[in-house]
Amino acid sequence: MNTESHQYGELSDAQRRRLAVTCSYIDKLLCEVEQILHETESVSPFPRHVVDVTPAQTRVLEDHIRRIREQLLRALAWQNITPDPPEIPATRAALTHLAFVDIAIEELKPSYMRGSGAVTDDVAAELNGVVHELRSVAQSMERYLRQELGTNLESRLKRLERSGHDVRLLQVIETVVTRHGLVEFRSRIASLASRFEDNNLEVALFGRVSSGKSSLLNALLDTDVLPVGVNPITAVPTRLRYGSSLRAEIAYASGRNDEVSIDEFRQLVSEDGNPGNQRNVTRAVVEIPSARLNQGIVLVDTPGLGSLARRGAAETMAYLPACDLAVLLIDAGSALNDEDLGTLRLLYEGGIPAIVLLSKADLLREPDVRRVGQYIETQIQIELGLEVHVHPVSALSNHSALLDRLLEHELLPRFHEARSLRQASAARKVGALRESVIAALETLLQHAKRESIPSSNGNEIEAKLRHISGEIGEQRTYLDHAFLELGESPQSIFAELAEMTATRVCSGTSKRIEPSELVEWTSELIQRRVDRALARTRGALRDAIGGLRETAREMARSDMPSEEEAELLLRDAPRFETASIQYPIGGALWSWLGRRAATALARRSLREVLGDSFKSELHRYGLALRQWSDHAARRIEALVNSYADAYRAQLNRMRDVPAGGSVSPELANDLSTLLQWNSETAETAQTEG
Repeated sequence: MNTESHQYGELSDAQRRRLAVTCSYIDKLLCEVEQILHETESVSPFPRHVVDVTPAQTRVLEDHIRRIREQLLRALAWQNITPDPPEIPATRAALTHLAFVDIAIEELKPSYMRGSGAVTDDVAAELNGVVHELRSVAQSMERYLRQELGTNLESRLKRLERSGHDVRLLQVIETVVTRHGLVEFRSRIASLASRFEDNNLEVALFGRVSSGKSSLLNALLDTDVLPVGVNPITAVPTRLRYGSSLRAEIAYASGRNDEVSIDEFRQLVSEDGNPGNQRNVTRAVVEIPSARLNQGIVLVDTPGLGSLARRGAAETMAYLPACDLAVLLIDAGSALNDEDLGTLRLLYEGGIPAIVLLSKADLLREPDVRRVGQYIETQIQIELGLEVHVHPVSALSNHSALLDRLLEHELLPRFHEARSLRQASAARKVGALRESVIAALETLLQHAKRESIPSSNGNEIEAKLRHISGEIGEQRTYLDHAFLELGESPQSIFAELAEMTATRVCSGTSKRIEPSELVEWTSELIQRRVDRALARTRGALRDAIGGLRETAREMARSDMPSEEEAELLLRDAPRFETASIQYPIGGALWSWLGRRAATALARRSLREVLGDSFKSELHRYGLALRQWSDHAARRIEALVNSYADAYRAQLNRMRDVPAGGSVSPELANDLSTLLQWNSETAETAQTEG
């Protein structure tokens, strides 16, 4: 409080501070009295007080409280003390309390509950469900506080409408949801608004180290912002998007975002300046005032897939789900190899259309350019069964016509096609949301017919949803532990490889194991461990989707997740790559010494040929897997909870709506509007609006 000093005595400074603090404390107690008087208006399931006063008596007490506060202010004014204005934003206080809520929820987990006694397996499963149900709702509230309060959803939809998007149905749904308190749908509306707002086409460049990706991007955008050279960039896909001025932003694993100078940016995304990504950069974005980006094209420079920065390859594969169009660069100065073909195969398996470029075409004469291009096309057809056209490009200024042709004839047509496909997909999702909101409104209107499901069935459905939330919520922890163990277990890999080697040598099939076979065995062995971990999560996800679909049918709802939608969330896990092995292992003597001796010799030889670099590679791969799995598990949780929360909300409404209650005219009108919605309805709504 402001306690201005007096020249004419009265109270000392210490006494005046005590007066100010005491008045503030008295007001705090009065606030608590007000809360007690109005406790009957609270929806808390844990009321502390029996309110034994009538509304008329409450008003008299409130009048006394007002008079006490007036007297407090006069006491302060006597000493020229004015109360301090409020300093703490309500949102910050709410977020702080939510942090403590999250801690309290965490302490309901079986691992903590066991401190109060044994917890059986069936109870543990229920407890996990309770934890993840509570956390889902709390996180939804946190997202609203952090995001939607700062960007009003209604305003966002109006901006989309002004920019030419047909979001009239989404606007009607937002109004209905707000009017009737259907908060479980707000996150889906916000997600769809984001989908409409994102008109970008993400075009990612893939290729081996020194294939010319960075040089080509610099030439395409007439800039030198990306570092070039023989060393790979770090394990961070770098996004280049349009901006009114040149600026760079870096995000770190700690969650910190920094705007950095272009020189610092080059250091952070280069292997020379940030070896092995020791600075833990997770995202790099550069805004460039280039006319070639202002139509919404975002170019992404990915780490080289064959680089020594093995985590870069893993991060590149983990990035694939965000990619709309891939551009694979094949160096004109080197031959097409298995790595190029493997990258192209992964892209097509991921459902990502790809353009193949012959980079550094200036190194070849025109006839040779055509011949090499035709050879690459033929080999891709033979090896992968894909028909592609190879486009020659060059980063040299006197070959800029090649880049112009690529932009006009390949990128821009794909951009327009992708935008129309994205809008059609968003429109389908808005339609599904409409069906969900209709189901919620129909539930509110069922009080007249009282067609709610019996409480016993409701309890069974609730238990099923709790089990689903518990199983899915635990997958993030399970995958994190599995991939941590994989990344820190080179000795178990050596042991299994040694057994495989001894079996082969002692069986007489071959006297030694060649380097290429060792590389293949190592990759397959690690992939099997990854697949085993993912198989458990896929099984849990399939069970969850099946349970949600069954619940939707029991509740006569049309909105339900599809298995295809869920399966996409676990695709494109990072793949392990190891440095080439230089020497074979084994020998005729090994088979004479017997199986046990051969196994010991194989383990020692494997340590020598793979060495410490393998341990580092496996460790980095484990980190990349954990980062990917954390992202994937969060998306799975969000998908499952978006449906489960809606089903729970409907169950609660079925229980809360009293039979024979009055029907709100607004509710009936809103339901009718959504049921009859079509283009003609939309035009009428727009005219009336």
